[in-house]
Amino acid sequence: MSLTTLALSERLALFRLFVRQDLRQRFSGNLLGIAWAVLAPLLQLAVFNLVFVHILKARVPGLEGSTYLVFLALGFWPWFAFSEAVTRGCTAITDHSGLAGKVAVPRAVPVLAAVGTAFLLHGLGYLLVLLAVALLGPGLDWAQLGYAMLHWLPLLAMAGGLALALAAVQVFIRDLAQTIGLLITLWFFLTPIIYAPETVPGGLSQWLALNPVTGIVDAQRTLLPGLAALPGSAVATWIGAVLIPLLGWLVFRRLRPHLEEFE
Repeated sequence: MSLTTLALSERLALFRLFVRQDLRQRFSGNLLGIAWAVLAPLLQLAVFNLVFVHILKARVPGLEGSTYLVFLALGFWPWFAFSEAVTRGCTAITDHSGLAGKVAVPRAVPVLAAVGTAFLLHGLGYLLVLLAVALLGPGLDWAQLGYAMLHWLPLLAMAGGLALALAAVQVFIRDLAQTIGLLITLWFFLTPIIYAPETVPGGLSQWLALNPVTGIVDAQRTLLPGLAALPGSAVATWIGAVLIPLLGWLVFRRLRPHLEEFE
């Protein structure tokens, strides 16, 4: 059976297979197994509390102590999902090139499976962290939870679009993965995750609104009463949620006929 004749149900079955395989590879060698998926986010939260709140004593205007920890957590976990999805998705085609040469696997499936696994794990971790901070820290505005989680969808779309384009290009330029790691780090510091936009000097905060991930972070922080979103950030987010997946798919489709020659 050729790749073009695979039904949607068969593609979804392959997607689930790759997700299960990825999960097994992540946790099968761990002493705690799948329980590590529960403990890891809580341990990360404890490290953030120690480093940022107690050692660095970082602050944001209007937020103190444990409230700043919540401010950090609401920005970090969506970023964890996004950055891991892009970096792991970037190498997904070459990582599975041996399998693709033996069976009919659409090249997009392992890429999207890597993206989906990252969002699944960090999405669950995010919910665990929200429960933890609700028990230990200030009250959250739970009425905004649906709005905050809705904004994980454009983040997922952007990650998927970037991963598809980068995975196709990485087949031809193998050291692209290292470059992407550096660019993702730069992108992190251009996103108001560890700082508030109003603390940026001069008029630079206006440029932060052009970052499509800024609106995602702003949406998460509606869970903290009293924090205002950066004007224009939501517009950039939804524009990015349309354009980035579209451009990513166009690049992937353009390069797809030539992938097998270079894998």
